[in-house]
Amino acid sequence: MGIFKREWPLFLSAAAFLGIMIADYNFGFMTSYTSLTSGRQSDLFVSAGLITVVTLAFLEGILGIDNATVLAIQVRHLKPADAHKALTWGVWGAFLFRFVFLLAAGFILEQKWILGLGGFYLINMAADFFLKNIFLLLSDLIVLGVLTAVFYISREIITIAGHPIPVWPFYSALMIFAFVRYLLQLRKEKKAAKPEPEEGIHVSRLKIIGHPILAAIIAVEWTDILFSFDSIGAGVALTRDFWVLFWGAFFGVTCLRLFAKSFIGLLERFPQLEGAAMLAVLIVGLKMAFESAQATLKLQVWHIENWQTSLLIIVIFVAAFFVRVKTPHISADE
Repeated sequence: MGIFKREWPLFLSAAAFLGIMIADYNFGFMTSYTSLTSGRQSDLFVSAGLITVVTLAFLEGILGIDNATVLAIQVRHLKPADAHKALTWGVWGAFLFRFVFLLAAGFILEQKWILGLGGFYLINMAADFFLKNIFLLLSDLIVLGVLTAVFYISREIITIAGHPIPVWPFYSALMIFAFVRYLLQLRKEKKAAKPEPEEGIHVSRLKIIGHPILAAIIAVEWTDILFSFDSIGAGVALTRDFWVLFWGAFFGVTCLRLFAKSFIGLLERFPQLEGAAMLAVLIVGLKMAFESAQATLKLQVWHIENWQTSLLIIVIFVAAFFVRVKTPHISADE
């Protein structure tokens, strides 16, 4: 009974989505919202579909090794009880985002500018860990400059209310934002040479003062959104069945949540895993941005398989156990 009391959000989520699946089996309404197979046509009700669910859950776990570590980093500053709350309450959002993303899987995978934006955010998150000051600004400007040039050359557009809007000015605006943020940071550092640490979670400069649990939940959800791109892309490559994809993701995310909690203690013993996690985030971000650029330019310079990314991440984490020094920040003042 202890596990039911402790992990009731998981069981409640499973019951809710199971109810939706049963309703869809009887009425087939999900086919109106997604191009994927669902309802009575779902492969979930045959042995091949169940095998695919297990495969997807395993794949989600492999692709989510870095995700689990990042989640642990985002809640490790909290008390154990509060960290448990952030992870278990955050699990609802994780399942909801997987559900919504699967409904919009075709649209999301076609919008390469969204993949490019997600890639930039992950690169920025990693750069914010390894770099500071002018080096962080240069990293942001280089990535955004390349993406701006890519979408300018490709003439990529989005249509809003029947009006075609080019994508590249959006990335140009982000370059201006990155520069303004750098200037504001310099002003803040001049006012206080040694600023007091603020209570809250730090994710790409996001802080919610006085509400660390809420901030951790938001950080966990945002991480889930970004890492959903990779897992959904890999899943759609295996099957076009909505419920097979969803339940594979469900069991994979559930394992990740339990795995993330055990990572909190592991990070205390091996703090260098934090640097390994951010390096893994950087790799996933570069992969997303690179594939977005290739797709929008209609080039095929190098196709990066998901298993190659997963293997590289595993090697990084294994190597991290043999490195005892945490990767330091690189400051412009040094």
